[in-house]
Amino acid sequence: MLRLNQDSNRISVLCVNRNSIYKTIPGLDVWDEDRDAYNFKGTNPVITHAPCAQWSKMKSFANDNPREKELAFFCLNKVMVNGGVFEHPSGSSFFKAANVPRSSIYSVDQFWWGLECKKPTWLFFSQCKPLPYSLRFEAVTHQIKTGFHGKNKVKNGMKWMQKSRHAYTTIDFAKWLIASVQNSINAEESFRLYNERYKLG
Repeated sequence: MLRLNQDSNRISVLCVNRNSIYKTIPGLDVWDEDRDAYNFKGTNPVITHAPCAQWSKMKSFANDNPREKELAFFCLNKVMVNGGVFEHPSGSSFFKAANVPRSSIYSVDQFWWGLECKKPTWLFFSQCKPLPYSLRFEAVTHQIKTGFHGKNKVKNGMKWMQKSRHAYTTIDFAKWLIASVQNSINAEESFRLYNERYKLG
């Protein structure tokens, strides 16, 4: 389990978008493209969203960028050493490349945390465990618009979601990841304590 103290319990979030939802949550140390996650030298817990284009199921369409691709290994190392969670899309080839056992990967869907469409996701936790979460069983309302759908026809009353929107993290998913990393303090109390401290909704 993580050993948090007054100086090290601030969570750093690596590899987020410039307008990431994490920036609206007080108390976090957020690293976007401008700060460059490679410059992170901290020893505190981390939540990482390493670039996935060159590791995903659609990697054959990605531009070759070795520095960006290697960032996934950098992030995994920080998770292993500092404690925290590594997030990548379901089916990412990175976990096999990094020799992460399939049995240690948690499979979730960000639809459960308020995203309008399905977004299967794989998570690897180190020195902490995921908190319980609720499933959603209502119908999915949106489909991702990728540009490979001909005339972009949708069926069964579905609506299009822009690919850029699909890349973002919902506030509920972000809160759950934060609480799960802080689960080492008290699995039952962690989210309540964080919520009280920063007055999250």
